[in-house]
Amino acid sequence: MISSGRCPKCGSTRIAGPHRLHGGDAHVRIDLPGFPTATLEAFTCAECGYSEFYADRVGLDNIRSAGRFVLNAPPPRASHAVSHCPNCRTPVREGTTFCGECGYPLG
Repeated sequence: MISSGRCPKCGSTRIAGPHRLHGGDAHVRIDLPGFPTATLEAFTCAECGYSEFYADRVGLDNIRSAGRFVLNAPPPRASHAVSHCPNCRTPVREGTTFCGECGYPLG
């Protein structure tokens, strides 16, 4: 949604945000044991309400250095082959598990 400027659900370009999420008295944060956390920000389609969540810049750096990765998977192999998501037609690299634009499972 952020990179395309369009809602992946309804196609609208009326995207609102960033909005901070609140949980109790503090912002919602991603748990990184023993390390600073990441604050989440939301972007919402003003037409259908679809929302996506993103870590703030500092939090993203923290996730890259201390985050837990799915099944401790090794980094994906470099590939120059490009295909398209069958759901939204966004170009995706070969071997990608999920579409980065709409989240559709590819593998």
